[in-house]
Amino acid sequence: MDEVDLGRVRDLRSAVRWAADPWAFDLLRGMRDARWAVAEATDGSLAGMVGAVPLGRIGILCHLAVRGDHRKMGLGARLSSWAVLYLRSRGARVVRLYSTRQAEGLYRSLGFRPNAPRTVYRLEEVSRSGLRETADGHRVETLSFGDLPELYGLDHWSYGADRSALIFATLRLHPCGGLVARDSSGRIKGYLVCTSSGHTNRIGPFVAPSPGVAGLLLSGAALRASEGSPVEVTVPGAPESPAHDLLREFGFEGRKDRLQMELGAESGAREARLEHYGTTPYLAT
Repeated sequence: MDEVDLGRVRDLRSAVRWAADPWAFDLLRGMRDARWAVAEATDGSLAGMVGAVPLGRIGILCHLAVRGDHRKMGLGARLSSWAVLYLRSRGARVVRLYSTRQAEGLYRSLGFRPNAPRTVYRLEEVSRSGLRETADGHRVETLSFGDLPELYGLDHWSYGADRSALIFATLRLHPCGGLVARDSSGRIKGYLVCTSSGHTNRIGPFVAPSPGVAGLLLSGAALRASEGSPVEVTVPGAPESPAHDLLREFGFEGRKDRLQMELGAESGAREARLEHYGTTPYLAT
């Protein structure tokens, strides 16, 4: 993909009725190591496209799209295979994606295994009653530029890959959109990023060591939300996550969304890490 293709990408989005947030493509395209491939039809239009975003040990395959009149020809498999090969070349041990129901069979044929579907929680109107002010000796503060190195380290340890470029790109689009939770020693133990798209406030990434601290961060984000605007949190594919009970306690209602799928496996046993209460709102991870 090059600059000339950008206009044709918009046409492809329209043709396939792409439901992904348009901010996602613009944000991810600006990441240094992200790469995109397009398939060109004989008439010069785009028949398909795919994105590959390396995050170190984890790589993200995203924004696969094939026009209806070019489906069932193996094009989706070729684009996906290109993305996997690129991510492997950048050191990814695991390739992760979120699949629509229509694409699930394609990814299975390429060796991806399904996890649980992610859940999108939405709160139509924030109520100030019931919001939390303290939890487990932690306090919540506005994320500052000087906090980023410590936050990146915490997130890398917890997530298992380097999402620093993705977090920075999100914050650059939405300045002053972050909160951190500090323990009694002043160390960052959890954080969340708040973004706004249209009339909806979105929360994610959202990481915390306990439901109490997560509730404290969520309360801080709710207080920042525009009055009367809905709030959304997307929980990764983990049915046992305490995020579900916490969000329902705050009044959120959830719906199952895209299926998380993975190719490959991390080596070694996974140590206990922080809980991910919300993923990014950009279909990246």
